[in-house]
Amino acid sequence: MILVVILSILLIIYRFIIRNANKRLMRIPPYSAQSLSHASVSVVIAARNEETHIKNCLTSLLNQNHAFENLEIIVVDDQSEDNTADIVSSFQDKGIRLIQIGNDEKVGGKKVALARGIAAATNGIIVTTDADCVFPETWLNSLVSYREKTDAVFVAAPVMFRKEKNLFEKFQTLDFLSLQGITASAVHSNQFNMCNGANLLYTKDAFNGVKGFAGIDHIASGDDMLLMEKIEKAYPGKVKYCYSRDAIVTTEPAESMKAFLQQRIRWASKAGNYSNAWIKVILLIVFLVNVGLISVFITGFFDSFYFRAFGIFMMMKALSELPFMIRTARFFNKVKLIPWFIPSQILHILYTITAATFGMVTTYTWKGRKLK
Repeated sequence: MILVVILSILLIIYRFIIRNANKRLMRIPPYSAQSLSHASVSVVIAARNEETHIKNCLTSLLNQNHAFENLEIIVVDDQSEDNTADIVSSFQDKGIRLIQIGNDEKVGGKKVALARGIAAATNGIIVTTDADCVFPETWLNSLVSYREKTDAVFVAAPVMFRKEKNLFEKFQTLDFLSLQGITASAVHSNQFNMCNGANLLYTKDAFNGVKGFAGIDHIASGDDMLLMEKIEKAYPGKVKYCYSRDAIVTTEPAESMKAFLQQRIRWASKAGNYSNAWIKVILLIVFLVNVGLISVFITGFFDSFYFRAFGIFMMMKALSELPFMIRTARFFNKVKLIPWFIPSQILHILYTITAATFGMVTTYTWKGRKLK
């Protein structure tokens, strides 16, 4: 019975957090650029083993609708073991620059690659994305014009998976929707910082002002949120979120459950390095709620009362999240996936516990590298 009482309290707190996030999301006005920016911009992409995606990514970049005085696109090949560099080289006549981190160099990794590209960039505005992304033609102009409107030094923006082909990809999209909704709500309300490295803008002065990735360079992940925290501390009030459908970057979901778990473990591994206490508290509450639900379910094998309690608790959790999920799904034009939301709850609970636990205690594999 003590377990039921504790989980009830946790779910009340969780419901309060989700309802507040939904209220904040309701107050965010969607942004749409009214004119074309003439700013000078450098797009920097760290790429490793991306021969499947890099051509579509670069083609999409070259099709941007912009009026920039100088658009520079830099791809840093991070010791790829496939034909990524050769494909990028085929775009050099279109002005795309290739920088290679040689296999003889001892240090690699995404932060190293991004830092190398940013150092080589000739423009003051840096936009970073991933090599498996594609973009609407309005993407870059939306980001840059929003920065000009808000005078931000760091801008996070939305990311979403492309069209789902099976149930597993639908589950991933629903899970990612929740993360994107929380990101928009938290950053816009200045509650805490969240972002995704597939869609970021920051000024080169701000990046250099916080000494780039110094201090977080020993952490394999965190080229996005940990950098965002550093810049927010140095430039309070200058970190913004571009809540614009015109700025949505699309990327590929994980191809397998193993790849999905490796990705989520990688994301979870940086949680202990966040400096904001509030985000740590929220992550802890989410983890405890999920552990509590599984604990109640397992206890049901010894006392059927707990099976009934589990059903009630699951419904409480789902109904708390549903309005928030619907609102976020509308923004990303993914409302058709909402019927799968409740059926996906069990898998969501299991993966959340797994990723959080292993993110704290184990290594993971990314792009053929074993990291911690």
